[in-house]
Amino acid sequence: MLTEFQHLSKPQVAQLVELIQKIVKAVHPNKVICYGARMNTTSQWNSFMKDNKYMTEERPAYDLLIITNNDEKQLDHEIIESAEIQAAKLGCDVTSLVQSIGNANKSLENGNRFFSTVYRNGVLLYDADKLPLSAPPAEPAIEVLIDTISNDWKKGFELAQCFFKKAIYCNENAWYEQTTFDLHQAAQHACMCMLRMYSGYRSNTHNLSRLLSLIKNFSPAPSDVFPCTTKEEISIYNTLNKAYSDARYNENYQVTAEKAQLLIGRVRALLSIAQQLYQERLLCLKSDLAIQLPVSDLNVDI
Repeated sequence: MLTEFQHLSKPQVAQLVELIQKIVKAVHPNKVICYGARMNTTSQWNSFMKDNKYMTEERPAYDLLIITNNDEKQLDHEIIESAEIQAAKLGCDVTSLVQSIGNANKSLENGNRFFSTVYRNGVLLYDADKLPLSAPPAEPAIEVLIDTISNDWKKGFELAQCFFKKAIYCNENAWYEQTTFDLHQAAQHACMCMLRMYSGYRSNTHNLSRLLSLIKNFSPAPSDVFPCTTKEEISIYNTLNKAYSDARYNENYQVTAEKAQLLIGRVRALLSIAQQLYQERLLCLKSDLAIQLPVSDLNVDI
């Protein structure tokens, strides 16, 4: 596990140290590991700005694995929310995953791809007990990894496509609330596929905001499908994000034909991006394969 950053500026490292100090004080974790960092840049201009300037704002974002003690009483979502509150105070964003020390060690011993990668490449920011985590087994061969990713993708993405086709059928029959429910499921499973494909992390949350935030670790493109920069865009996104529960349990939940059609376009775009990211991931992995003779399906383009 790494203990220093190679890609962050000194101000970013200082901010991250302050953030970790606040998180430690708030939630008392066993360990905190950073497994991602990025700078989100927003640029804007309008006629009413002083001196007619073009403004650019940068906001750092960090991805953290918060490892708790086995007797931790706080719920995972409470720890996640607490970390987000501390980050907001410092003008940055944080996306956290929470795991107990016992479960983290089991995952490492079993060779879980996400935890093993974080163990090897993550930066240890806080260590309460100084006890090392379990060492994962050796990394699998590239051929094995490609096969695992491909099989997982096939099962998961076919389910996302199935829900999307159901949404189209419901829309054609003017069942717009059911349309948005199936669109939510299509989006959820597509996001779960992307997350597992790239990082090996398996999520079972129905919250699209949570899934999209986790995916930002390796791509902003899925989140860009739902920009949420205006009231109209926020309304469009909320209609989809709340569909999992509201379409079934909220008697006042209604979706217009126009909004259903709009959401179909958005989710279709999300599925297309997911497929593109998958293909790019496979190409990247295949490029790491050594030239082998005789040739196989994995090391030759057909």
